[in-house]
Amino acid sequence: MQIGWRDFIKGLFKKASLFHSVGIEIGVNDFHISTLINVKGRLNWVKQHSAPIDNWQTTLKTYVENNHLANTQCNIALSISKYQLLQFDRPAVEDSELNQALQWTVKEHLFSDEELVIDYFDPPAAATSSVKKLNVVAVSKRDVIEIRDGVLKAGLALNIIGIEELAICNLLAPSDDAIITLKQEEGGQLSLNIVKRNQLFFSRRLRGYENLAHFSPEELKMGVVDNLSLEIQRSMDYFESQLRQAPVKKVYISLDTIHQEPLADMIKQVIFVAVEKFIPDVTTDANMPITPSSFASLGAAMDNASLIK
Repeated sequence: MQIGWRDFIKGLFKKASLFHSVGIEIGVNDFHISTLINVKGRLNWVKQHSAPIDNWQTTLKTYVENNHLANTQCNIALSISKYQLLQFDRPAVEDSELNQALQWTVKEHLFSDEELVIDYFDPPAAATSSVKKLNVVAVSKRDVIEIRDGVLKAGLALNIIGIEELAICNLLAPSDDAIITLKQEEGGQLSLNIVKRNQLFFSRRLRGYENLAHFSPEELKMGVVDNLSLEIQRSMDYFESQLRQAPVKKVYISLDTIHQEPLADMIKQVIFVAVEKFIPDVTTDANMPITPSSFASLGAAMDNASLIK
């Protein structure tokens, strides 16, 4: 695509942003914004904002203007409800033909006539078996176009459209130990990820916990904790036996309940692994509370080349 002289000259005189990056999570009911600055090579989380998804483009444009964020690099993280994450055997075709081959595979699997954008990323080398696999992401093309147009019209410099699972990997301190993150947005599915060295080794979604916020600690003991702990244990067993990895050392939870501490203790008593509240590895503004609903947008803002482009 060629760019006109007028647009080229306008681009030369764009005022540089004072901010390092903006991360935006696009969900079903809400969208979330996180903003970072770079202070002597250290990223600082200085702004967060959430708003209803209705007319989000107008809301975003106003927010960018009011907070002087124009021309800031912007990374998007789609919430888990906005796409399908699948794993397939790698097609026996050249790399240049992979995307086309995956289009047919995904459509057959999803039985969907909707026009989709397909992209993929490789599992970590250490997680591969004798059969090569690909992690495949399928997103509505209409959603991708809407996001692209909304971000650009707001005055941000769109860099990446990625996914929640990969964004969350950016929130952990680099470690050779495997860690489980168990994350949930309000009334949503649980997203269980196993991360090692900030790479996504394993991911699954757990249904049936959408009403977790309504349970008291006593009600959590009546089957909920046992079922959730069983799902975590099954994931750890698969990680060790099928992916041939060392045992998971810790579980971080960010769930839709005010009883996270007692819930963490209950899970720990079943799986015998440390379970703690999920706190991102990032410096924050002293006056800003850490809001779990902003975690995916924060991970997007912290993103490097690990997110799909």
